[in-house]
Amino acid sequence: MTMMNRVTSSMTAATMRANLQDSAKSLAELQTKAASRQAISRPSDDPAGTRTAMTARAEIARTTQYERNLQNADTWMRTADSALQSGLDIMTRIQDLTLAAANGTVNQAGRDASAAEVDQLRSELLSLANTQILGRNVFAGTSAESAAYTDNPLTWNGTDGATVERRISNNTTIQVDVPGESAFGPVGNSVFDALTQLSATLRSGGDLSGSIGTLESSRQLMSDALTTSGARHATVGRTLEAVRTQLTELEATRTSTEEADLAESAVELQMQQLNYHAALAVTAQALQTSLLDYLR
Repeated sequence: MTMMNRVTSSMTAATMRANLQDSAKSLAELQTKAASRQAISRPSDDPAGTRTAMTARAEIARTTQYERNLQNADTWMRTADSALQSGLDIMTRIQDLTLAAANGTVNQAGRDASAAEVDQLRSELLSLANTQILGRNVFAGTSAESAAYTDNPLTWNGTDGATVERRISNNTTIQVDVPGESAFGPVGNSVFDALTQLSATLRSGGDLSGSIGTLESSRQLMSDALTTSGARHATVGRTLEAVRTQLTELEATRTSTEEADLAESAVELQMQQLNYHAALAVTAQALQTSLLDYLR
């Protein structure tokens, strides 16, 4: 014989209360989700999503550091490139003065005036060689000296072979400085030595043919340094653009995983509110007691 289990009103009430509690809990979770706009409140809500979000956050932190490094590298290189370009403009003016004095039509007074201008331009070029960024010398490597070059006697205060570098990816660093000796020549055979000699030759009325070739060599050295720095600068620009694109994609991944869609959350919340109120009404109707309930 099959025994029939009797379902009492107290059992029905307990079941309905449990269902109401579950519905209320779901409603509260959706309210929290809509208010915080967070799709994941705790890892147990979505373990796979939590793992994806944590990975995205770690990548964002690492890539953001590379972006900062690249921005710093860009600043260094812009500063160095600007100084070198200004230096080349100075060299063009000095070459014009030298050629004019070498053609024999300029008298000694004119040569003396040219020598004075060369001295002034040499000082300007030396100032450019001492260009700094945030207190660091652009043309002195990792040296902590207050100036890359000092004069009388001419001295390069840089650190030979010690370049300034920035990490721009997991496995890549890039040089951001320009060693002074590679741009202006080694002391004793530098552009500054050439200009000192040029000034003396102008004042003495000497032959300038040797100076013309020396100036061209010095100018070419500066031009080569600018070209090399410019190529690295272009690499930094392309890498920075790629890093910013990667950051945008990573942030999109994080947002889609961690953050709730406001419109979707609003619809879910409204539906759950309707369900909850409907459950309340049904429960209230089902649990109405009468005299017959006590006679069972």
